Amino acid sequence: MSIKQCVKQVKANENQCKRLADRIDAITSALKSLNNNNLERLELRTALLNFLTYIEQCLEFIKKFNDESTWYIKVFNNQNFKNKFEELNLQLSQTATDLNLSINLKEIFDSKMDESDQRIDLYTIQSKLDEIASMMVQRSEEQFGHYKDIEQHICRRFNSFKHHLEQNINVAAHDSVKARDEHAFVQIPYYDLMLEKMVGQGGFANVYLGKWLPQDHQVAIKIIRTQHLGDRVKEDFVSEVSTMYRIRYDHILNIFGACMEPENYALIVEYMSLGSLYDVLRQKQFHLTWSDRWSIALQMTKGINHLHTHSKPIIHRDIKSLNVLMGRGDKDFLVKIADFGLAKIRYEISRQSSHNSSVGTLPWKAPELLKMAKHTEASDVYALGIVLWELATECEPYEDSDESTISAFVLRGDRLNIPATIPNLFAELITRSWAHEPSKRLTCQQLLVSMKIGYTALNIVENMKDTAGGVAETDSVAKQCLSPTNSSKIQSNETSNIRTLLPDIPRNAKWMKDGITIAGKNKSDAILKQLDSPHGLYVDENQVIYIVDHGNDRIVEWKSTSKSIQVVAGGNGQGSRNDQLNKPTDVVVDKKTNSLIICDRSNRRLVQWPCRHGAKRGEIILENICCWGLTMDNENFLYISDWKKHEVKRYRMGETEGTVVAGGNGQGDRLDQLSFPTYLCVDQDQSVYVSDFYNNRVMKWMKDATEGIIVAGHRNKGNDLTQLNGPQGVFVDLIGTVYVADRRNHQVMRWFKGTTQGDIIVGGNKAGQNANQLNMPQGLSFDRYGNMYVVDWGNNRLQKYSIQELK
Repeated sequence: MSIKQCVKQVKANENQCKRLADRIDAITSALKSLNNNNLERLELRTALLNFLTYIEQCLEFIKKFNDESTWYIKVFNNQNFKNKFEELNLQLSQTATDLNLSINLKEIFDSKMDESDQRIDLYTIQSKLDEIASMMVQRSEEQFGHYKDIEQHICRRFNSFKHHLEQNINVAAHDSVKARDEHAFVQIPYYDLMLEKMVGQGGFANVYLGKWLPQDHQVAIKIIRTQHLGDRVKEDFVSEVSTMYRIRYDHILNIFGACMEPENYALIVEYMSLGSLYDVLRQKQFHLTWSDRWSIALQMTKGINHLHTHSKPIIHRDIKSLNVLMGRGDKDFLVKIADFGLAKIRYEISRQSSHNSSVGTLPWKAPELLKMAKHTEASDVYALGIVLWELATECEPYEDSDESTISAFVLRGDRLNIPATIPNLFAELITRSWAHEPSKRLTCQQLLVSMKIGYTALNIVENMKDTAGGVAETDSVAKQCLSPTNSSKIQSNETSNIRTLLPDIPRNAKWMKDGITIAGKNKSDAILKQLDSPHGLYVDENQVIYIVDHGNDRIVEWKSTSKSIQVVAGGNGQGSRNDQLNKPTDVVVDKKTNSLIICDRSNRRLVQWPCRHGAKRGEIILENICCWGLTMDNENFLYISDWKKHEVKRYRMGETEGTVVAGGNGQGDRLDQLSFPTYLCVDQDQSVYVSDFYNNRVMKWMKDATEGIIVAGHRNKGNDLTQLNGPQGVFVDLIGTVYVADRRNHQVMRWFKGTTQGDIIVGGNKAGQNANQLNMPQGLSFDRYGNMYVVDWGNNRLQKYSIQELK
């Protein structure tokens, strides 16, 4: 079936589907002018193969709206598929550019036409709300009708489906900040949940064991005790849940989603089979050894430390044994921290209720909080100290004491009694956590260091007891391991925070003309040692190279010591889950947090992924951005190019708005404009260098400048030494020399500071796959020795060019 025939049968998004078909037809018509001589060029054959691939992708996508039995499900879940249509149109536009056809691409790919198509398609979907909701109800009845009493709620479930579809259409139509926040987590309809039995009551919610029906997944469902939330409180709730949803860590309770329907507000979270630490200690179902207690203490401290050291630090505000949840791991207890980041909704529920908001929390409150001071990391640590006391003694803090007695006791500086039977090293951790002055309390990071030392000391102690039976000597060993001097020495051993590597390369430097392939070589697929349409790269000071394997939706790492590559991010199929990437384009390493920052282009987000081996998922740090290129300066600022807004923004880590530092004045070729900015580099003065792809130039924007300076490609596109043709990777050294991957001229060029003419340093021998040739080079970087690394996109490989001459 042809694309045009397929478009005639679609049940939704007809205008956008037709626009795709028309654009494919326009490119196909222009291809008729090519002759056999044209087809002998390797770069043209590569572009044609890409075009055929994109046609197949477009056809498969349009077929989604043809199927009588499933089209309404696609529409319910994604409405007008705005992002997917943008992605397909972008691929077609880039392919048309690479084919160098004599057609007006700006007219054919006019974004205003796309916006009009999207609006019309949304209006059509809106007119079919009742039809789509009815189909969804019928489908769910067929799937879940065997569950008890579910058939009694057809009308309410119909309203639930209709409500969610209306909300999703509003998001697609307006794309507001509020709407984007509400879609920053999975919204779960109330009647996709089955409540089985109540398992607990918290300060603001009743907790049920239940099932998330479509996923057939056992979950805990926290029904918030309110019938109404005002707009402001709802916005706060959405913001808090969005933050919680993004955090994925071994010792933080996973949030699967939330129900946000009128009169039905709920959190759907991971179910922990043993309940809370409070329950485990009171019910005494388990005999906890000191090895168990150390393990539990370590795990809950790791969870709180993860919140405190997050890119946007999070203060828990309600640490207590009731919020430390437990389950069974493979060999040990599994511990996770729950109920963080819900301060505003917790306050609202307590305000609506008749009882005091401090009930159930006072025993864990730090003395400064009793004086109305603000919550801090130190007040969290104080509460953790009380939980450590509970864990050590298996007693309830201040049992049978009234609130006024507890407050007076704590404010005087008195603390709970630590029995002499508690090991000295554990007792010292408790006392250093609940110190009266916040500044004298340990941080979670210091606690972790001491706990790890203490855990090791415990093993030594047990061995010594087994062999010598000496108690005094074991206490001495433990005491030494917890001394403040030892802890501070470990803490001060920090990693150097180097972010930009700008080698000092002499003007007369030369490189070997034949490159060495260090990654790739073979046909493109997802097998290790092979790459598929690689894009950007990052080289660190140890010559470890991170390569963006664009077509395989992953980041791979190459080390000269191992001579092989391994996947360090993504690689779990194309998608938007936290363990997936979708057509990434660039990557940098943040040494301060030891993490990768990744442009996840087709998911329109920026992802932070731990560098440690075995890290299975990333964390979203910026959303709804059409990012392409990344760089970072030595003051921890992140620079991101937005190809759709034709601008570059600078962000402080944790910031969501950013400051425009280049472009931002619409698409164009003036000195204050950019046209499809891609890769970036920043120098020690915070001047940012931008590959201005469609303008065939590289621009330098000095800090706080309103216009850029052209530093490479001073005339229209071409192949003489004053021109560029589709610049991509860009790099600048310490003396201001600019290096550019000149994509469609299949070469890398060098432009000395202040000159209008460059010179070719590698490639330039037409497109090819020989050692002295490149085929559409993409990414570009250098190591500290001046060796050059080029991502050879068309050949699916990474080439290393050793520096040859330094006179």
